[in-house]
Amino acid sequence: MYVCRYIIILLFSMVFQNTFAQDNTVGLLSFEEDLGVGGYTLIFPERQSDIFLLNKCGEIVHQWEDDPTARPGSVAYLLENGNILRSKWLADNPNSVSTSGGAGGIIEIVSWDNQVLWTYNIADSTQIQHHDIHFTPHGTVMIIVWQKKELDEIVANGFDTLSHNQRSILTDYILEIDPINDSIVWEWHAWDHLIQDHDSTKANYGIVADHPERININYHEYTFGKTDWLHCNSIDYNPILDQVVISSKHFNEFWIIDRSTNSDEAAGTSGGNSNQGGDLLFRWGNPKAYQTGETSDRQLFSQHDVQWIDENDINPDYDFFGKIALYNNHIETGLSLGQILEPVFDTTTFSYLKSNETFLPENFSKEFSHPDTAKNYSTAASSIQIIGDGSVIMCAGRQGRTFELTPDGQVAWEYLTPLKSGNSIAQGTNLALSENFTFQTQRYLETYPAFIGKTLEPIGFIELNPNTAFCSLVSINKIKNPHDDFSFFPNPVNTLLFIESKNEKGEEIKIFNALGNLILTKKIPFGKTEIDISNWSSGIYFLLNHRNYFLEKIIIQH
Repeated sequence: MYVCRYIIILLFSMVFQNTFAQDNTVGLLSFEEDLGVGGYTLIFPERQSDIFLLNKCGEIVHQWEDDPTARPGSVAYLLENGNILRSKWLADNPNSVSTSGGAGGIIEIVSWDNQVLWTYNIADSTQIQHHDIHFTPHGTVMIIVWQKKELDEIVANGFDTLSHNQRSILTDYILEIDPINDSIVWEWHAWDHLIQDHDSTKANYGIVADHPERININYHEYTFGKTDWLHCNSIDYNPILDQVVISSKHFNEFWIIDRSTNSDEAAGTSGGNSNQGGDLLFRWGNPKAYQTGETSDRQLFSQHDVQWIDENDINPDYDFFGKIALYNNHIETGLSLGQILEPVFDTTTFSYLKSNETFLPENFSKEFSHPDTAKNYSTAASSIQIIGDGSVIMCAGRQGRTFELTPDGQVAWEYLTPLKSGNSIAQGTNLALSENFTFQTQRYLETYPAFIGKTLEPIGFIELNPNTAFCSLVSINKIKNPHDDFSFFPNPVNTLLFIESKNEKGEEIKIFNALGNLILTKKIPFGKTEIDISNWSSGIYFLLNHRNYFLEKIIIQH
């Protein structure tokens, strides 16, 4: 995987360093070139319609405009082919079942050139898409949907109307759509997997603690009387495990579901790799939700952006590759953290292991925060992304603050969304909390396939009166080989290329041809390594290290 544009960026010195003319209050706040992984940041701030792709200096390098009445619902992702997947709603649409935070209803795929390629609507008086969507490796789109259940149906399923004041509730389901033909390829409904111990004459009656695989319809400790019972806010798919993870904010849990089921099996209790149908394979964060713990046992607090650490821009040698990352919003007043945990999965039985009736692990494996923890705090929204060798991109949603941390916790980059209620503001303006609400941000390295052949020149800033002297260009020589770990010979080369590494731990290199195609990925140990290139075509090749720094141009001559 390679980006021709990255070669152009490298060869023509489009790299940035920290140059300070004044202290910024919005936009780019800090930037340490030597610490960061680089790349481009995608933001889709609330209360406005556009998606912005920013470079390291906070300059817009691409922008997707939309109908001025459109609003995020709530996410946008840049796909490998350069298209955008986004969810949105229209401010003048009064017909949806809910307009609360996270509501969307319109899912679109939009080309790099801003042409709408596909639209799918889920917004009427009974249901609406909300919060998150996910594009799978199979080319399908997974969608979280609210669905309204009226009084007669919730009572028939054991809802306790004496203890709870709702007379209808919104449950959640997952819909997987094939955009090629708009067909539903899979669905899973929380409503098919209920348990209740309120009324033995109604459906789903049983001992809640004996059925952690099912969802207690009468657990409303953090719903606060709202109809929005579960409030699921993120979804991710693991193609290796063939499982889906979905986060329920109001249960303070996330759940893992078996995607190897078909839709009929997903509605039942058998079938799929784990032979549990659509019952929960794993749940974590709040054992009180299934009556196996107390309030004091809770470890998740209105969490967001639960995901497997397995995207393309993560080094597979990263210690926590394949584990779960999340943004834990409201651990206590003033404290939010990014955290990683490692569910214990038995590949023989295809089941997740428990200890004392609660799922493992008992604790988090790692946590992340801005050194100034106040800058990490957000009671709502927010996102976390692990990238490269363990660098972390976090967005504190209510602050509209995005920052990059190095693997050892140093701040490499920090940006404050320069919008107030959706309108650009001047550099120097101070914002109040939530005025620049940003649900999440996404970072894409220069090597991301979407950038192949794309023009990524600066076209301006989001903020007005920008401080253009804050971040200036420097020569490529500053980072051509930042660790000075390699030497290459001969060059030009005919048959054998020798690479000598001075890094005692070894390091991975990548070789691309002039068309941007990945030819070889290889771990180079300490000392001298030879690579047989006798069968490679003559021409120019480019070598990068695992952090995607340009190392050398190699000429092959046969």
